[in-house]
Amino acid sequence: MVTSQERQKANLAKMKKVMEEIENTTDDFDLIAELRELLKKPYSLSLKWHLIVFKSEIDKSLWYLEDIRKEEIEIEKMKRRKGKDPKEGLKQGNCKFSEAVSAFKLDHQMVYDPKTSKYKLSKSGVSRTTRENIFAIPKSMIGDGKLQWSEAVKQKWGEDTIGQTELLERELYNRKSMRVDCNREDELSI
Repeated sequence: MVTSQERQKANLAKMKKVMEEIENTTDDFDLIAELRELLKKPYSLSLKWHLIVFKSEIDKSLWYLEDIRKEEIEIEKMKRRKGKDPKEGLKQGNCKFSEAVSAFKLDHQMVYDPKTSKYKLSKSGVSRTTRENIFAIPKSMIGDGKLQWSEAVKQKWGEDTIGQTELLERELYNRKSMRVDCNREDELSI
């Protein structure tokens, strides 16, 4: 028979695998639904505060993913309309900032040219946002069958004082419940 601890460990491992698959594919609707279902399951071994941060980071990652999807769709539309991108790139020249902003495309970026002391529009080799490591923080929290405070989370959220307080409260509650159980056993034996 599978214990709840083993089930929780398996669910967290599966969740990490699903996040990695989402980062590596554009066909992710079913994977996101599966991730949301895994989030609904109970994770009693993890601290409540860690679960709150974890869910918040996943929601934030999914929000960024929605922007990335929109960008991917826009790039695909542009490719279909134009065929292939011209190899010579954009013509560079002097223009007003408002013209540059209106001409701004998702695969281009404003770059400062120190020789002319002006900004110019240049084709970027890399997308401004990518799927790669979009779930870096939530994946870093998964470990040892429960959620933990990782270095990446510490850099973003700071020290884990709330989690330490919650852990202390759990220990005190467990000690108190153990004393009550011992007293009951003494009463039953008398």
